[in-house]
Amino acid sequence: MNDFKQEDYYCPCREADPDHFITNEEVKKLLESDYRFKQDDYFRVYNCIHCNDCGTSVERFQLKERFLKDGGKIKGLNDTINALETFGTPFTMNKSRVNFPEGIPKESETLLYLGCFTAVKTPVYAENLIKYLLHKKIDFTLLDKEICCGYPILCNGVMDTYHKLVNKNKTIFKENGYKRIITACPSCYMVFKKEFSMSDLEINYFTEFLSPAEKKKSGNLVIQHACPLRNGEFPGIVEILEDLYKKSGYNVLTKVPKTCCGGGVGHQLRTDIIETIALKRMNDFKEESGFFEKFSDEGNFITSYCPDAYWILKVYGRKKKIPFELRDMCDLLL
Repeated sequence: MNDFKQEDYYCPCREADPDHFITNEEVKKLLESDYRFKQDDYFRVYNCIHCNDCGTSVERFQLKERFLKDGGKIKGLNDTINALETFGTPFTMNKSRVNFPEGIPKESETLLYLGCFTAVKTPVYAENLIKYLLHKKIDFTLLDKEICCGYPILCNGVMDTYHKLVNKNKTIFKENGYKRIITACPSCYMVFKKEFSMSDLEINYFTEFLSPAEKKKSGNLVIQHACPLRNGEFPGIVEILEDLYKKSGYNVLTKVPKTCCGGGVGHQLRTDIIETIALKRMNDFKEESGFFEKFSDEGNFITSYCPDAYWILKVYGRKKKIPFELRDMCDLLL
């Protein structure tokens, strides 16, 4: 058993639903015990958006797996499993909405893997990333049809389907002779780093290819950081990106707390928890929050390098009327 963090970490789920929060110590005891989960345990086992501030995200996946093995039920789970195993995506009713620009090579040893959420829910985010990489003359290609990385079903605790999707992608990547995968989504990055670490594949996150803007920019900028990446999967990413956008000319507002937006598992399972966290997080971006020393009527931007967070900012930022214009990270540099 890994060493567990002490309980002094911040967890937005504990704040959103304290009655169903499981501490790290309780996670450890549950995994070491022969406790048999009951249906009512759903509310506490799935009271987690996997931001990994607690450091026990993997162990909480294991609790979900145990819940299902003990007979626990999730509404709509069989439909999700069928969609992923049959079509390779949870979005069977929505095809990719990304409009691919001209100039993308048909073949390359580098694959840009957009991810199903990115392609369907945040197409502009994807399109600007493609344009940016083309502008920087990064050699890459795209698949005509991607197979989901598996993270959405991992968050449900269904390991069999998760491994089927991982193996399908392994076959696709090997058959196409890819040497490098550039991912556009933290979930895909985490899965591929974990599952392909022993292969010859190099896994990169798209932010590794960003560089300061060629022409100086201006304006205030808030960055909603990708929690799993800043919490261990990509050490130093917060400082790297804040420095990059400062060098590009932006006034990066760093006093805003770097907490989760609620979108760590997309918008599935306990949506009550996700929405509670999202709405509270939007208050941090209001002028009355007290986190802004300098605030102007124009040139106030908010961004994220996570498509789930980008979607949260779009939907819940509009509901809370935050005074920031949502722009993706590549658009801010182009």
